[in-house]
Amino acid sequence: MQVPARSWPASAVHDTVQAVLRDPVFHRSLRRSLADRILVWLAEWLTRLSKAMRGLPSMRTLVLIFVGALVLFVLVRFLIAASARGEEGARRSSKRGMSSGTDPWQAADELLALGRHEEAAHALYRGVLLALASTERLRLDPSKTSGDYSRELRRRSSSALSPFVHFARRFEVLVYGHVAPDAAAVAQLRELAIPFRARSRAA
Repeated sequence: MQVPARSWPASAVHDTVQAVLRDPVFHRSLRRSLADRILVWLAEWLTRLSKAMRGLPSMRTLVLIFVGALVLFVLVRFLIAASARGEEGARRSSKRGMSSGTDPWQAADELLALGRHEEAAHALYRGVLLALASTERLRLDPSKTSGDYSRELRRRSSSALSPFVHFARRFEVLVYGHVAPDAAAVAQLRELAIPFRARSRAA
């Protein structure tokens, strides 16, 4: 059986739509609807956060842990800095001892025997400079580099230029290179310093 189609008059449809629109649900503004959604979202987020923090330590415990970690960090930094200052002071005092009259050649031999290879290389470098100062009349200055001394020797057409350049290059590789100097490397440097050691003894 077929149900005959019912036709609704336009006035009835109009009245039905007006009745629905007059419902209080549709009187809420868009701003209020968005505000309600935001409040609901915030409430749900706070609820989840409170549930997640139930298993965590209290805020006081967290603050104490943070302060303890900060104090430990400062203490470790202080100890590292103090150790570095001690090593630097020992190195400077060793260099001051050499500059105050200690024979750099003898100091280099002693430091090499003790396994202090970098300090031995510095002692050899100072011995070479002292030999040049006595034989070539070079004025020594802590601010001068090996390049400065090489240029002075070149201007004077000194016969010590070539051996000094070879020695200085080897010294810079040992001291300022990426690999720490060992006994064999310092022994090679001492071989390059032999001509200057002989010059200082002859002087």
